[in-house]
Amino acid sequence: MKALHILHSEAATGWGGQEIRIFQECQSLLERGHRVSIVCSPDSPLGEKCGQFSHPMLNFFPLVMKRPFSLLTLFSLIKIIKNCRPDILQSHSSIDSWLIAMAGTLLGIPIIRSRHVMIPIRNHIFNRWLYAKAPRRVLASGRSIVNTVSENTRISVDKIISVPAGVDLRKFDFHISGEQIRNELGLSPHQPLIGIVSVIRSWKGHEHFVDSAPLVLEKFPDARFAIVGSGPAYESIRARVKNQGLEKFIFVLGHREDIPEVMAALDIHCVASFGMEGTTQVIPQALAMKTPTVSTRMDSILPILGNGEWGILVEPENPQDMANGIMKLLNNPELAQSMAETGYTFCKNELSIDKMMDQVVAVYHDVLSSSYP
Repeated sequence: MKALHILHSEAATGWGGQEIRIFQECQSLLERGHRVSIVCSPDSPLGEKCGQFSHPMLNFFPLVMKRPFSLLTLFSLIKIIKNCRPDILQSHSSIDSWLIAMAGTLLGIPIIRSRHVMIPIRNHIFNRWLYAKAPRRVLASGRSIVNTVSENTRISVDKIISVPAGVDLRKFDFHISGEQIRNELGLSPHQPLIGIVSVIRSWKGHEHFVDSAPLVLEKFPDARFAIVGSGPAYESIRARVKNQGLEKFIFVLGHREDIPEVMAALDIHCVASFGMEGTTQVIPQALAMKTPTVSTRMDSILPILGNGEWGILVEPENPQDMANGIMKLLNNPELAQSMAETGYTFCKNELSIDKMMDQVVAVYHDVLSSSYP
């Protein structure tokens, strides 16, 4: 197939699953021989990574995008697009999606609007234009997001393509050892370690994970817990751990780059989200590492855990149910192992980054070969 030039835009300045996926997709496109341009804030983690990543087929254009209807920003974006002449514009957040929609429409360049989260979309004429008229396709990070976008904006589901986040099986290799992490935490080889790996936001449910720990410790006093990640609610969660006197039992580790090793060190990986979750990237990572998972029951999560076939599903915002799910696996190592093996097989077949990028590139070629819409 013809090599393409894709311009990605991202106005958000955080570093979570959405931004990680953008950078991951761009690296994969480069590996496949495509050209990539990225427009994002120079002060964002994504901008910093782009600035440090050297590749002859990568162009990084720093641009602060604070408002969707800034003429100065729009003119700057149009100038960037005219200079680099991409085949497709792909936007990811609200502010840059408005800017890309206006620039792409004026310049006649096909647009793809990515949607990563379950946040409701207000149904009014402007949003219907943003989703139904301006882009050729909407690329959603899961079936639940497809339904949300379609219901909120009245777009035909045929125009919305679901491509869940993939995991790099070269990086997340279950042969990797977690021994160094466990030594760092002072754990014995057979001491249970239960962890949550996530940006710490209000709806990620970290407080419920913290509250589940004492319930587990009543039956498994040797168990230890790890909270890996940073974010807006980091200090609040660290204070919650301290206020409950759990500092000896829960390690608040902050941001880590060695996530494969962290996953390898965990006996159980937990997801405690109770809202807005699109498709979490950490579940595929845990599956790839053969780390058993306990997760809240959410529409976006059910398909990647086989509706509970290879992961324990618990009720959101329910520390007791989270604790019960954790203890179910601690009490039944054979079940934990069986779920881990089944989950790995599913991940290898369905959630690899190669499969994800095959689907994404197919959408690109479909957009370029088909007539609008």
